[in-house]
Amino acid sequence: MDKKKVVIIDGYHLLHKGYYGSLKRKKVAMNREGVLINAVYVFVANIFQLVQSNEYHTVIVTFDVGKECWRKEIYPEYKATRKETPSDLIPQMQLVRDFLTSANIPWYEKVSFEGDDIMGTIARIAVKLGYQVDIVSNDKDTYQLVSDDVRIVSQQSKKCKQEIITAKEVYEKFGCKPCQIPDIKSLLGDQSDNIKGVRGMHYNTATKLISKYGCVENVFKNLNDFPEEQRKKLEQCREQVLMNKQITRILKNVEIGRINFKPLRINYVRFMGFLKREKMWAFTKMIEDKVQRQLAYREKRKAEQESTS
Repeated sequence: MDKKKVVIIDGYHLLHKGYYGSLKRKKVAMNREGVLINAVYVFVANIFQLVQSNEYHTVIVTFDVGKECWRKEIYPEYKATRKETPSDLIPQMQLVRDFLTSANIPWYEKVSFEGDDIMGTIARIAVKLGYQVDIVSNDKDTYQLVSDDVRIVSQQSKKCKQEIITAKEVYEKFGCKPCQIPDIKSLLGDQSDNIKGVRGMHYNTATKLISKYGCVENVFKNLNDFPEEQRKKLEQCREQVLMNKQITRILKNVEIGRINFKPLRINYVRFMGFLKREKMWAFTKMIEDKVQRQLAYREKRKAEQESTS
């Protein structure tokens, strides 16, 4: 018997993708208050497409909360070089939460944790409960979550084909197992997150070290294997590398309460209310039939309850 599938969506990556991908359009969508909703439009379209596919038992969305997180407490320069969030994207972050709540689509976040940590936690629990998991994200950090029951669905741009990332693709891209990605990144660093690696460390050297020793901790346990110059270089970077591994590893044990894995039941009546409030007319015709069926079903239930009372 095939396992039921759950999809976990990286909410902020989807939102940013929608924002930057639609800015160049001749007409950029706004709501009644004149607030830009271009990212919301793309976000809703992508979520609705996943729901309509009928491929998933349920759809779950995760978010970051603010700028502060536990990683910055360990390394204050973490992501310090990232651009500020555009001011006209900030209101849209709340609007997509409003949409998900209205449509009855579960979403999760926690102060001081990043969306990746929430995804990692939910994916672990889902697999433990017997589900297969797809994670929709363009963030290569999430590749470390790949396992026999977890894969990443990625599409870096409209021009690129959608990719399904399994352990095979992770090895082709990183030269290691999914669980060893934090080890590779701890040696090489990550410019996008402002993480400094071992100076002069090349990709091929890093993959060979991790392939031979399994993890960076074992590299440092076996420093006597290395020529003196390389040994000194690694020894000088020991604290930095071990800290890098700590902050690049996605958590899987965040306390976020009970996760709603019930079969997804969209509230199309409230979904429609959200669309009309935000002047998102392109979607109203698409769900009109579903709204009418839901209203008819509610009337029928109400009549049945009244007849038996």
